[in-house]
Amino acid sequence: MATALMISNIGGPDSLDAVRPYLSNFFRDPDIIDIPMPSIIRERFARWLAKKREPESKAIYEKIGGKTPLTAITQKQAALLEESLNATGVDEFRVFPAMRYWHPLIDDVWREIVANGFKRLVVVTLFPFYSKSTTGSLVKHIEYLNRSKDFDGENLIIIDRYGDHPAFVKAMVEQIKRALREDTVSNEEPVELLLSAHSIPLRLIKKGDPYRDEVERSVEAIKSLLPNSVGLHLSYQSKLGPVKWLEPATSAKIDELAEKGVKHLLVYPLGFVADNSETVYEIGMFFKDRALNKGIKTFRRIGALNTDALFIDALKQIVIEKWSN
Repeated sequence: MATALMISNIGGPDSLDAVRPYLSNFFRDPDIIDIPMPSIIRERFARWLAKKREPESKAIYEKIGGKTPLTAITQKQAALLEESLNATGVDEFRVFPAMRYWHPLIDDVWREIVANGFKRLVVVTLFPFYSKSTTGSLVKHIEYLNRSKDFDGENLIIIDRYGDHPAFVKAMVEQIKRALREDTVSNEEPVELLLSAHSIPLRLIKKGDPYRDEVERSVEAIKSLLPNSVGLHLSYQSKLGPVKWLEPATSAKIDELAEKGVKHLLVYPLGFVADNSETVYEIGMFFKDRALNKGIKTFRRIGALNTDALFIDALKQIVIEKWSN
């Protein structure tokens, strides 16, 4: 019996015209804007906020090519993962990329999977660390789509986290080690490594969200596999709105490192498995400019895992482990 596998990420606009509707979909999600309000008010609020943020977001996407790179990367990840899984011979797999807030939307992909007669579905979140605002929202939406029980019991498998899985950690560490080798400074000045993870509101942590704990476990696993000489730091980026979010913020950590005399800095997008505006623009442009202006001599953004062979192999291992149980 063939197995459908859905790999799901946040998505992003595929053109400048798509920026506002993408933002509307994003802000419409009650797990993103978790203020209780009637649905009609939420709809109006989402549209208002999307319109307000559209000019700034468009300016960012213009700087990175007019669209998100995430969608094309996820499509390549799906093709490579399908090839890798089918090479195992344990079953016939077909892998579908699906996005939470823009095309190809999860709803459309779900209907395609059901229409093709698949009886078993594996859903893999591309958020390695669980949070109510990301994976939690995805799982809730999958449960809503499955309200008619298209897949029941063991025929629906949801892989909702894997941030400290050994194969996933190995993929990150090998990527970091390559960057460290490439960035060895000729005069042997030390290079510091900053792991920048996506932030979430602190109130979620206070309510029991496991995100920070899972991030920190992953950091410890990474640290254990790197040379002791590597100065390793953790920070959080992409804060949205006026409420208090996880700290230290990446911008503040960069300032702190510059004040301590750090001259060479590598930044790794922890938990981002595909490049998007937050890695390409926020880290690669905005934070880079900040670092150089603060006196850091060299700044390099390490790319997300994207189609790295070890990452694809890690996803394969994670899927087979869950599928076989």
